[in-house]
Amino acid sequence: MYVIGYVILFLTSLLSGLSIFVFEKKQKTLKFISIFGGAFLMAVCFIHLLPEAFALSGEHVCSHSHSHSHEHAHSHGFSFPIGAFVLLGFLLQLLLELLSKGAEHGHLHHDEHSSHKSSYFSSLMILLGVSIHAFLEGFALVTNGKMNYSLLTGIILHNIPISMVVMSSFLNAGCSKLVSLSHLAVFAIMGVAGSVFGVYFDFVNHYSAEIICFVVGILLHVSISTLFDDGESHKYNFARFITVLSAFAIACLLPH
Repeated sequence: MYVIGYVILFLTSLLSGLSIFVFEKKQKTLKFISIFGGAFLMAVCFIHLLPEAFALSGEHVCSHSHSHSHEHAHSHGFSFPIGAFVLLGFLLQLLLELLSKGAEHGHLHHDEHSSHKSSYFSSLMILLGVSIHAFLEGFALVTNGKMNYSLLTGIILHNIPISMVVMSSFLNAGCSKLVSLSHLAVFAIMGVAGSVFGVYFDFVNHYSAEIICFVVGILLHVSISTLFDDGESHKYNFARFITVLSAFAIACLLPH
């Protein structure tokens, strides 16, 4: 039922990695793709994901109130507010960046190329960080038995610079194009794996509202970092403003 979406997600991640040979000398174009993707993800969080999470949370409370006490209805699964899961996701993404070095925003905070051996290890850590990130955000791709195509679109856009960073990292570590692509395939499959895990495991389904909020926290950290994590963030020129505005508008127009 979700095969088409999964295939699109996997293939676009691989193709995005290969596009490094096209965009290698077009950093400005890639920058605007990253800005658009970050703004689109932020809009999807507020327009699509959070309303869905709070609606699901309300359904859980209503269903519990018919069969349990009023006090128990206010403590669905966990004793703290559902919004706190947004903060948890945000904090986890901070930890993941210790591994990925900021690859989720389309660039690295540190560039380590002292030797092929150390660079390869660093590339593996980057791959591990972005793979965990992709696996977790895949949890929110399918909710209530339906594929969230607005989130899928946002993840595809978001994966363009990530895939290029991963591919570039392994190439710079001395790996061949084929070996680098095989490493990239690990990242490309992780979003699909996370979604499949979420679909077929009752735990994820039972706490879908909390998990969506958790994913929102991860995505908000990435989108905010993408939009404001460079030297020009304090002087948004007209082109950047139009890019962000366009991303917001498109996200708002997509069906819920």
